Amino acid sequence: MRALPLATALLSLALLGACSSYNVTYDYDVTATFSGYRTFDYYTSKKGTGGTTTLMDKRVRAAVERELKAKGFSMETKADPDFLVTYYPVVRNRKVRTTVRSGWGWGYRPVYGGVGVTTSTVRNHKEGTIVIEIVDFRTNQMIWQGAADGALTGLNSPEDADEVVPRAVRDILAKFPPK
Repeated sequence: MRALPLATALLSLALLGACSSYNVTYDYDVTATFSGYRTFDYYTSKKGTGGTTTLMDKRVRAAVERELKAKGFSMETKADPDFLVTYYPVVRNRKVRTTVRSGWGWGYRPVYGGVGVTTSTVRNHKEGTIVIEIVDFRTNQMIWQGAADGALTGLNSPEDADEVVPRAVRDILAKFPPK
C-alpha cells in the first residue's frame, strides 16, 4: 500500500520538473498611441530578408501571428503596416559544476587514518529567452518589448518546443497593447 503514494509522489515530481518555467517581462513607450495600430508585418520582411530560417523561428513566428490576429490585428504585406514585429532568441551557455566527495576512515585512540576521493563534473547547460519587439513603422522607433526569460531552457524534444513556445509567446503578448 505504501508503493502507491510513493509512486504518485515521484510521478508528480517528475511532471513538475518537466514543466518549463519562465519569467515574463515587458516595457513600452508611454507616449505611444497604441489605439491607432491595426496592421502589422515583420521587421525582417521589410528589410528584404523575409522567410523563416530555423524550426524554432517558424514556431515563434506562427505563435506571434496567431496571438496578434486573435487580438484583432491583421497582417499587411502589400502596403505599409502600422507596426513591425521582430523577435529573436537569446541563448547562452552556462556551466554547472557538480562535486561529489566520498571517503572511508578508521581509527582508535590515538591513531586515526582515512582515504577520500573528490570528483567534479562540469556540464554545459543552455539557457534561452524569447524576445519580441514592436516598432512603429512611421517613426522606426521601438514602442514595446517583451521577453520570456528561460522559455527556451530545458527543451529536450520538438514536442517540448511545440508546447512551450506558443504558451510563452501568448504570455509575452498578453500585455500588448498596453491599456
